Amino acid sequence: MVNIVDKPKPTSSYKSPLRIPDELKQFTERREQRAKELGIALYVLGTDTRSDDEFQKLEDYIMENFIDLDLDVPEDIKKKYLEMKKDRENSHNK
Repeated sequence: MVNIVDKPKPTSSYKSPLRIPDELKQFTERREQRAKELGIALYVLGTDTRSDDEFQKLEDYIMENFIDLDLDVPEDIKKKYLEMKKDRENSHNK
């Protein structure tokens, strides 16, 4: 014989005690947009298997000095990064 337990049904929806300010939401959106412009992955699961080369150093520099500080990436740095990224992708596709 199976005992069926009646569980009470909630009468209202759950209200989270966590309140994220609009400024933080806007900062996160800007950060994600800037990273997306350059094709930088902000949220990576697992371990990073890439070697510590010039490309990785430039990507880290951009993240730490511009994107994480909510600043626009200067055009010359952006251009250099995108060129390096394109060269890297072309060399991996061969």
